[in-house]
Amino acid sequence: MPTLSLKEAQRLIVSHSPVLAAETIPLPEASDRIAAQAITATRAVPDFARSSMDGYAVNSRDLTAGAEPVTLRVTGEIAAGTTDLPRLARKSAIAIMTGGALPPGANQVVPFERCKRKEDMVLANSPPCLGAFIRARGTDLAAGQTIVRAGARIEAQHLPLLAESGLAQVSVIARPELAIICTGSELLDTADTPEAGQIIGGNRFLLAALIRAAGATSRDLGLVADDCDRIVATLKDALHGPSQGVITTGGMGPGNYDLLPQAFAKLGIHPVYTALAVRPGRSTMFGLYNGKPIFALPGPPPAVFLLFHELVLPALRRMQGQQRPLPPLVRATLTAPILLKKTGLLNLKGAVVRLNGKSLTARPTHKNEVANAIIHLPANRKHLLAGEDVSLRLCPPNLF
Repeated sequence: MPTLSLKEAQRLIVSHSPVLAAETIPLPEASDRIAAQAITATRAVPDFARSSMDGYAVNSRDLTAGAEPVTLRVTGEIAAGTTDLPRLARKSAIAIMTGGALPPGANQVVPFERCKRKEDMVLANSPPCLGAFIRARGTDLAAGQTIVRAGARIEAQHLPLLAESGLAQVSVIARPELAIICTGSELLDTADTPEAGQIIGGNRFLLAALIRAAGATSRDLGLVADDCDRIVATLKDALHGPSQGVITTGGMGPGNYDLLPQAFAKLGIHPVYTALAVRPGRSTMFGLYNGKPIFALPGPPPAVFLLFHELVLPALRRMQGQQRPLPPLVRATLTAPILLKKTGLLNLKGAVVRLNGKSLTARPTHKNEVANAIIHLPANRKHLLAGEDVSLRLCPPNLF
């Protein structure tokens, strides 16, 4: 099977990751979910003309165009939430609070600071201006207007509009679930005390967090020793379980105990690719079992982080119906040089990116530093200088 480029692999992964079915959920649970269809307002927002200031509801015909103030009789008061609205008579005013519904007969609000009140009379010093300090019906949304596009993420700022427009529930794409299997006889649980040659397995926690940040869920099937029968049994549970996909770590190199390819073959998993022209990632695999995608990644956590964003994240975004499954590459200027040990393959390197004015700057991460981007280093370059522009992928995609 030929070694694929990263772009070729990404294209195949997206094409083999079907969009999941839609489900209807209550509005309070909708934030960060992906709209299954365009969500439109069922009614106008606001649904009635309301005052945008504390003041007096008046009719502009009763005001004068000159500097001479007008004396009007105050005949009532309207607070926000009042539904029994008095009709405004000629040569009169009704006190109205911010958010209060405009009474019949009124077409303008005069703010308190432009008025002088004495008992039931008010001196209004404001020129006639039809619609002044009034939020007209449908100012924010017209009935039938789109609030969230199909395939777009429902943000927290959408929720007030969705609620005000009369939507108690919305249709969203179901959350995909990935089963996580971490292989390696050297791996121990956090409750164990490692001896020489053993380590605490951390990939399960890394992957669970990355999957959750991608809007999906995970099912941890635990740590599996380098035993082909045990790996096959765990994989079988994952493949026949409820998860929409499987992700494994470790066991993908050329060593005597790298048993994932052997286990995949025993289970009849169809490999879409078995190697990539990218470092890290040469020893990776993407396969299918009855249409269910399986990602096999190497064991080191830094490589898992990089390859998750390049290979697994596009699949999760596609499954959730996002219109751009693969976040685009952006350009940034290096603030530190990069020296690579090997060339000949596309190199992925974790980076720290900052926004300086309107441009991005980037530098490689130091040891154990948190990366917020992945630099794509050309296959034919071993040494890149500070000041050069590079391509990178932001993690998360909406970082800036």
